[in-house]
Amino acid sequence: MSNSIDRSIRSAELSLQMEGFSVSPICKDLCRKLLSGEITLEQYLAHVMPDRKKD
Repeated sequence: MSNSIDRSIRSAELSLQMEGFSVSPICKDLCRKLLSGEITLEQYLAHVMPDRKKD
């Protein structure tokens, strides 16, 4: 499964690069953890949107 996750992240990274954006290693690591079930979506969002309001 890790290989398919890595391929998915790489594919998304390449798509973003074509649009002129870059993906940090930290962001890729968080995505990998989210997709493998190591962290929840809420935990992911807390990292990528630190000032996100809590419900």
